Amino acid sequence: MEAHVRKRRPEEFLQALLPAIHAAGDAAMKLWRSDSRVMTKPDGSPVTAADLECNRLLCEACEELDADIPILSEENNRSLRASDGSAFVIDPLDGTKEFIAGNKDFTINVALVEDGVPRSAILFAPAHHRLFFADGRGRAFEEDSDGRRRQLLPVRQSERAPRIVVSRSHFDERTRGLLMKLAPKSVHLLGSSLKFALLATGEADLYPRLSPTMTWDCAAGQALLSAVGGLVLKLDGSQPRYGIGGDQVIDAFVAGASRKRILAAIEVATSAVIVGESTNEAL
Repeated sequence: MEAHVRKRRPEEFLQALLPAIHAAGDAAMKLWRSDSRVMTKPDGSPVTAADLECNRLLCEACEELDADIPILSEENNRSLRASDGSAFVIDPLDGTKEFIAGNKDFTINVALVEDGVPRSAILFAPAHHRLFFADGRGRAFEEDSDGRRRQLLPVRQSERAPRIVVSRSHFDERTRGLLMKLAPKSVHLLGSSLKFALLATGEADLYPRLSPTMTWDCAAGQALLSAVGGLVLKLDGSQPRYGIGGDQVIDAFVAGASRKRILAAIEVATSAVIVGESTNEAL
C-alpha cells in the first residue's frame, strides 16, 4: 500500500480534493445560521447536518481518489486497524460549536498523513472566504474566492512580544495563567483550526492548547504550519504523530513559528508557577 500511495504526486491530492472541499464549504454555508437540528453524539459533543454532509462529500472524494488509503474522520464510526502508515485524516466541520453559535470560525479540513506525519493538507474557512493548503513539497498557499493563489512566505522568528491565538471554547484557567506569564502583545480568541492558518500567514505567533484535543483537529493545521517552517510540539517537546486506530487524543501542545518561543511557553506551562495563579489580572 505504501508504494501505491507514494506514486501519487502531491498536486494530485490537492487538485482531486479541492472540488469536494468547495462543495463541502457550499453545503456548510447553506446550513449556517439556519434552524437545522443539533444532535448530540455519544461523547456528549454536538453534531449538525452540516457536519454529516461535509463528511459524506469528503469521504466519497477520498475514496474515489484512492480506495486503498484508510480514512480517519471525526464522524466515522468504522473500526480501523492501528497503523502509522498512510491515511486521510478529516475533520469535516472543525468548530461545530462556533458554527451552531453563528460565528464564522469554523473550518473544513483534510490532511494526507504518511508514516505518521501530515504532509499535504487543505484547510478551508468558508465564512471567511479563506482557503489554505500545503502541497506536500514544503510549500503552502492561500487561495482567494476568485481562485487566485499566493504562496505563503516562511514564518519569521521575532523577539517582539507574541501575538497569541487561543481557543474560544477552551480558554481555561491554566491557559489564562500561561498568558499572564508570557505577557503577549495581543490575545485573539477564536475557534477551529483557523488558529493554525493565522500562524502560517504570520498573523499570529503562538498558539497554546493546554487541554486535550483530537488528531483530526490538528493534522491539517500541522501540515500547513510545517510547510512554512513552523512547529507543533507536545508538552514533552516531541511532535504529534498521526496514526489510525487506538487513542486519537492529543493531550496538549504549543504551536508557533519559533522553536525557542514554543519551548519557553512549554516550560512555563509545565511548571508550577501557573497552578493556582490568580486570574483576576487583566491580560
